Amino acid sequence: MRTIKQPRALATREGILAEAARLFALKGYHDTKLEEVLSGARVTTGAFFHHFRSKEELGFAVLDRHMEKRREELEQIEQAMPPTREEDPLQHVFRRLDAIQEMVQRRAHRKGGCIIGNLSTTLSDTHDGFRRRLARCFEEMALEFKPHLDAAARQTGRRVDTVALARYIVAIIEGSIMLTRTQQDRRLMNCHFDYLKEHLRRTLGTASA
Repeated sequence: MRTIKQPRALATREGILAEAARLFALKGYHDTKLEEVLSGARVTTGAFFHHFRSKEELGFAVLDRHMEKRREELEQIEQAMPPTREEDPLQHVFRRLDAIQEMVQRRAHRKGGCIIGNLSTTLSDTHDGFRRRLARCFEEMALEFKPHLDAAARQTGRRVDTVALARYIVAIIEGSIMLTRTQQDRRLMNCHFDYLKEHLRRTLGTASA
């Protein structure tokens, strides 16, 4: 893909990505027609193909954009939170969980679910390229927790598979997002995260909430 530097070209590309992300989250990848993306973004076919070679490449770029914006938003939320105790690694894990909960609440008004979760359920069995890319997204989420889980394990001297534990945390997060949406009850995520924090305390020592 070309490196885009001009402000107008960047704005066009961002408009395409934003509209594709909205439609993929609302309708799914397969049910979103390229013509709908172009119409919603108000761009021509020529403008689209200047930035993307195919709908598939667009889908990959949407995932990359989603993860980048996720990182930025979580960092912004965490920076506004009170500082944690540096000597307690679990507090850093809990801080990220609280930031994720805040991020989900901020996005509650949006139509459609988590694009990573939505695309993984519809594309993982049918498109190996998307399956691999989505797997990397989930792995990135898990690896955000691993350094702090490793530090907690070292402090307590316990032998814990921190990779598996980090992936378990992601599974709880993604499952909680889906259940919260289907039940229309924000308290579910609070409850699930409280249970998760308690499990982590029991597994890797004690940490105050």
